[in-house]
Order: sequence, then C-alpha cells, then structure tokens
Amino acid sequence: MKVSGIICSPRKNGNSEVLVREILKSGGFEDVEMFYANEMHIMGCQACYYCDKHGECAVQDDMQKIYEAIEKADVVAFGAPVYMFGLTGQFKLVLDRLFAFLGPAPEFKSRLPVGKKAVLVVPQGYEDSREYETHIDQMKNAIATVGFEEVKVLSAPGLNAPGEASTRPDLMEEAKKIGQSLSHA
Repeated sequence: MKVSGIICSPRKNGNSEVLVREILKSGGFEDVEMFYANEMHIMGCQACYYCDKHGECAVQDDMQKIYEAIEKADVVAFGAPVYMFGLTGQFKLVLDRLFAFLGPAPEFKSRLPVGKKAVLVVPQGYEDSREYETHIDQMKNAIATVGFEEVKVLSAPGLNAPGEASTRPDLMEEAKKIGQSLSHA
C-alpha cells in the first residue's frame, strides 16, 4: 500500500507528526511519503475555477507534489491540530486547494480514484475532546467530499507541549489501532 502523511502543523516533531507517524508505523506501510505543509510553498485557492474546466489546478506551486501523492496513495494521513479555536492556516491552505479534485458544479463529483482512505489527526490543547467537535466534523466532511471513501478521526485533546503525544499511552494505542485497521482493510 502507498501512503502519504501531510503534516499541517508549524511544529516539526509536534503532536500531529508523532501521531501520524505512529499510525503509519503501526500499519506496517513501507511506501510512505511525508509532506510538511509549513515548509512548502502553497498559495491559497484563487477561486478561478480553472480546475472546473481543466481537471487540474492552475496554480503551479508545491501543492502539485501533494496532488500527485494523493492520487497515487491508498491512504492519506492528515495531521491538522486546532490552533486559535479552529484550523491551522497550513491545513486550511491544503484543504482549500483540494477543491481541484472536484468536478464541475452542481455535482462536484470527485476525480480521485475510488477506494481511498484518509485519517484526520487533530491534536488540541483543550482537555475536552468535544470542545472542537464542530470543527473536526467540518474537516472530516470536507476530506470525504473530496473523494475519500472512509475518513477515520483521531481526536487528541490535552496536548500542548511539542511531542507530548508520545507520553500518552491512550493516544499512542489509538493511533496504533487506526494504523492496523487501515493496513488490513
């Protein structure tokens, strides 16, 4: 299986990356490609609808690498922490640009091959995992709309220090189970 991890946190080795890596390691995936949105040149969607007519995005930047990886991957793991009560800017850029995978209105049929799976890893500092449920559902639904057949979610509350997830056996076990379930699907 080919998998891609897309880390949309500004922190290298932060909680998003720790949990995404645990999912991918536990799944035993050998063909893994990682992207760090914060280190890439990704412009915002230009709302030009070029993709509507041509089936691809008009903006030529590093997002092209992510498009190619998603098209080839069986599983994509998005690391998208909650910052300032919502999405990180890095995840919002990637998410908006995934619009290019949708066909013309009003159907917005996905251009992605059928059967792709995704994982959405959402670390947050707040202790109550329900606090950002609305945002998480919105992110999950957007990823599903793009054409992922299944979107699993790992909500990881109570994480503030970089890499703190690695000290939380409950979260690491949940990540492990998700990885294993994806590799046996």
